[in-house]
Formats: sequence, C-alpha cells, structure tokens
Amino acid sequence: MAFYTVMIPPPGSGGAREEIEQARLFPESFTWPAFVLTGVWLLYKRLWLATLLFAIVWGAIFYARSRLGLSGLPLIAAQSAIGLYLGLEGQNLIVRKLMRQGWRLADVVEARDLAEAERRYFERALAGETPTRLPTPAPTQQPQRGAVPVIGLFPEAQGR
Repeated sequence: MAFYTVMIPPPGSGGAREEIEQARLFPESFTWPAFVLTGVWLLYKRLWLATLLFAIVWGAIFYARSRLGLSGLPLIAAQSAIGLYLGLEGQNLIVRKLMRQGWRLADVVEARDLAEAERRYFERALAGETPTRLPTPAPTQQPQRGAVPVIGLFPEAQGR
C-alpha cells in the first residue's frame, strides 16, 4: 500500500464540490522518470527554480572538470546523486510548488493504486469526512503560577 498526498486548489476557484473535483493526488513513492531524466523531468514539471539550480550545479561540475582535469567518474557520481535525490523528493517538490501557489493539503490517502486512492478520497470528501478548509490552531494555554513544572516537549502536565 502506498500513501497519496491530496492537494486542492486555492480558495475562490469554485465551491467546495469544484475544489474536491479539481484535487490532485501525488504518490509518496520513488519517481523513476525524475531519476533517469533529471533535467528534462524538471522542465516538464515546470519546476523552474529547481531547473535553474540543476543547471548551476552542472555548470560548476563541468567547470571543475575542465579546470581540475577530472575523469568522467565524478560526472556519473554527481548525476546519480542528483537523480537519486529527485527520485526520492520529486513529488514533494511538486507539492511544495503547488503550496506556494496557494493550493492546500486536503488529505493523505492510503491505497494500492491511484484509482483506489481517488475513489477513497472522493468518497470521504463528498461524505463530508474530509475538511476542505484546514482548521486554525487553537491558542495555547499559558501555565498557571505554582503549577507542576513539566520537563519535555508537551506544554502541560496532563499530556495528550
């Protein structure tokens, strides 16, 4: 089973039903096209900043190769390292790009394949089980004077 990140468009792109219908699902898995076709994949997915960074890194590698007289092995190692990173984090780069454009995280779905993930998300979303708007965090309570001191990451002694 794989996990799928569900993103919905920014507010104002229609009603709640239209936002649900325009949802995009991204698998949390290795992206083989990003591993094999790094630069082309970045351009195809319109990740302009990552493409620029990729070009700068390759320019620096070729410059260092010509100045230092390195063999082809460092080029293969650099390409493999960049490809491995993009293969592991490629889908997350797309999700972060959408978040910068105003898209919101709607849900995380566990399913065997994309069709099942879509079915599960749409069933939950249309039944009202999945919030289309993320709730705002509640203000935290300040500890009272004379309360028991707490050591750790939780702000109150009661725990969860």
